[in-house]
Amino acid sequence: MDSTAVKPVIEVDLTYGGMYAGTSFEISRQVADHFNAIARRAADVLPGEWVDLTPGLKSSFACPTVPMARADFIRAWNRLHVVLDGELEFWLHDYPRLFSAHPVDHELYRGVPTYVPKEAFPAGFHGKPHTLELFQDDTRIFGPVERFFHTETSGAVFNQIEDAPGKLVLEVRGDLKVLAMKGEIVFFTDPRFGEPTGVTQINDDGSSSRLDWTMLGHDRTGDVVTFFEWVATGVQARGSSIVVEVNLPNKGTGLAAALYSGHTRDAAFRADATVL
Repeated sequence: MDSTAVKPVIEVDLTYGGMYAGTSFEISRQVADHFNAIARRAADVLPGEWVDLTPGLKSSFACPTVPMARADFIRAWNRLHVVLDGELEFWLHDYPRLFSAHPVDHELYRGVPTYVPKEAFPAGFHGKPHTLELFQDDTRIFGPVERFFHTETSGAVFNQIEDAPGKLVLEVRGDLKVLAMKGEIVFFTDPRFGEPTGVTQINDDGSSSRLDWTMLGHDRTGDVVTFFEWVATGVQARGSSIVVEVNLPNKGTGLAAALYSGHTRDAAFRADATVL
């Protein structure tokens, strides 16, 4: 049998609930230019690996998967499409994506966030739950499940990431119910900062608590690692806002972002975040 005829099949990783969708992002021109410039200078960018990121409001589709060999994963991922409410369809290869590499073996890929412009959705779509199914070609590999598609003001609003000596400081506002229920915040941080040396939640009353964190991936384009993707766990959201301090070992300027169920403002998705 000709091995080239074998089509790799993606397996959804259910550790964190499988495919999540509907998180809202405000992508600035600076952030779009940051990623596009990496793709221009990177070597070993494979066919189907990169679509230019554009500024504007986006809804994301992200699906953790069981790690696969990089080239096989890219070919398989380009055959994925989502169907919403049984009728609205998006082929993911049409939209910008940030491929996620295994944190130890960078030749293994595992899931990817994809950014679809909000204007591609029907009027009135956001701010409501919708049924989602994920297909690889004609085979459904996940769903149907219900996912809420956020507006710029619904859910947790990741308001800003501030520069600070030896750390970056995240402010989260809005409706924190889902954040409180899951206790998780996903971060993107530039490799030049190094891995976090500590993550601390500061509460409204001035008290603090230490958060655990787990590395999810070393996301890359071609031969360039673009950011570390990791999740802080144990977040407790009792009021209408929280602050999370991320201690980092290296000074410098680079990418930093934070996200979960809600909206990430451009001030919390920065290409110029600075550890002083």
